[in-house]
Order: sequence, then structure tokens, then C-alpha cells
Amino acid sequence: MATSSIIENIRVNNPKVLEEYVDAMEEHANNRHPRTDDEKSGVVTDPERTRKFMAKVLAKKGIRT
Repeated sequence: MATSSIIENIRVNNPKVLEEYVDAMEEHANNRHPRTDDEKSGVVTDPERTRKFMAKVLAKKGIRT
């Protein structure tokens, strides 16, 4: 997702808050690390992992499996 779509609706009227926001964004950019295989998105092909995920989703919706 593009950053512009995330922050499009943010309105800042306080210069101090704006500075803190920019500092946080810069800190995050400077502390990036290569993603591990677990952090990368991709297609899940393990049936058991898919079952666990769907059970969790359905439980949040109040549906029993």
C-alpha cells in the first residue's frame, strides 16, 4: 500500500506533533531490516496452516467449526 493512501486523510495543526510524526517515520526508515521468510507475504500451501487461519477467522465472527 502506498504511503500516500495511508496518510492522505491526516491533518496536523500542531507543528510539534508534525515534527514527532516525521521523526518517527525517519526512525522507522533508518531501522529497516531485511524481512525473513516468515515476514514475507506469499501463498500458503500448507493445509494445516490454512485450517488454523480459517478457524481463527471464523471464531472472530462467532462461527464454530
